[in-house]
Amino acid sequence: MTAILLLLITIPVLAAWNVKKEEVRYHQHLEEPGYTPCTEHRDDVFCTHLPIVLVNTDGREIPGALTGETDRFGEALYTQTADGMDYLKGSVTVIDNAEVNNHLSDAPDFTMESLIRIRGHASRKFEKSPYLLKFVDDKGMDREMEVMGMDAHHEWALYGPYLDKSLVRNYMCCNLAGSIMDYAPNVRWCEVFLNGEYRGLYLMMETITNGKTGRLNLNEDYKGTEMEGYLLRIDRPTETDLETTRDIYSFTERTNMPLEDVAVRYPGKSRLTPELAHSIEMDFARFEKALYSYDYDTELYGYWNWVDVDNFADYYVINEFTRNVDAGIFSTYLYKEVGEKYKLCVWDFNNAFDNYIEREFDETGLTIYEKVFFNMMTRDEDFCEKIIDRYHELRESYLSDEYLFDYIDETIQWLGPAAERNCLRWASAYTDYAPLTPARRNVHSLDEAIAQLKTWIHRRGEWLDKNIDALRAVAHPSRNKEYNH
Repeated sequence: MTAILLLLITIPVLAAWNVKKEEVRYHQHLEEPGYTPCTEHRDDVFCTHLPIVLVNTDGREIPGALTGETDRFGEALYTQTADGMDYLKGSVTVIDNAEVNNHLSDAPDFTMESLIRIRGHASRKFEKSPYLLKFVDDKGMDREMEVMGMDAHHEWALYGPYLDKSLVRNYMCCNLAGSIMDYAPNVRWCEVFLNGEYRGLYLMMETITNGKTGRLNLNEDYKGTEMEGYLLRIDRPTETDLETTRDIYSFTERTNMPLEDVAVRYPGKSRLTPELAHSIEMDFARFEKALYSYDYDTELYGYWNWVDVDNFADYYVINEFTRNVDAGIFSTYLYKEVGEKYKLCVWDFNNAFDNYIEREFDETGLTIYEKVFFNMMTRDEDFCEKIIDRYHELRESYLSDEYLFDYIDETIQWLGPAAERNCLRWASAYTDYAPLTPARRNVHSLDEAIAQLKTWIHRRGEWLDKNIDALRAVAHPSRNKEYNH
């Protein structure tokens, strides 16, 4: 399988489409061959065409679960190890044979010491936990490793679809974004065992951070006091101590997001000097000053001097089409590569396509224009026209019903017995777990979940086809006369 990952896979039907990226996104489900039963072992031997990930903690409980208590600021508290640490040291083994099925007895690609914890927010409550992995050497230092054909890094996320009973939301959306935008996290399906217990289907996901050959070019060889490349994250302050390094207390969070933080995600704590932190704060403050002012659309101070407008338009379209309620509020990543302007990176579509627990989002309505940064940028008629044009362009390709439906069907078909094993392992998620309100939104089988997802996509596309032009009203001079010149 690893050798196959190096191939560039093309989609013939896209050849005539006008798309932004020149390089071709790797889509794991287009691998050949898919699953073919082995004939050389007993039927009761675990056999899969997917990579196998073995997480071993010697039975010790992985920290990061919700305790049910809060601190004096009302923030949730998470479990720790017996010695008060946020991460538990264990090991991670990956079995990923080239072009043949994988078995538990096969020689591994690697076994790596790893710091492990439960990650996420609402997903921490799920019976099927997501995990953050940080590979380390015997001295506890970061150790980079290629994983399933993805570029070497020390930090990885294991996402297990549970709330998403269709299984495909994050896999499909990350790959769509990666086909359209300059960067989106690469993802690979795998089957996970924790201390010998089968835990089902997971996605091994690149975390959004700096990388030498892949991920982002955020410059890890910086010197002096000026930070050229960095990553910011907008999220709940609950996450700050575990994954971010410094809350920069920006104008953005004070005016747009009273319950969220804008924090530095890269560089990390070991490299973020006070001088570099100050340079990031001042750089971001200059952008904010231009954006949240009456000069936001002037030649000298216009927001386009600071942001990659095409990137922001793509981010808008993808998250508006999928009705991703977290975008611009939580799990929102803003990065600035060396010598480049600000760009946004997608992350987490678990609640997209009307899969938000507490509220139904039908196929109607526009919401992203109200979110951070966009609440100013969509006052500009040119930017709204760019979004509208980009939407119609993508509806002829990656966001067409035909492409999305085929993508879903081909993914589920390729997963084959792995999807069946996952659904059997987590049968209670389909029979007993019904968190969505109103209750009629809950589905009770994989087939129902796929049908529900397709129906929503079709209706959303139909509505947006007729109503995306309503963005022009958001930018109309009569609505923004105090800002527009």
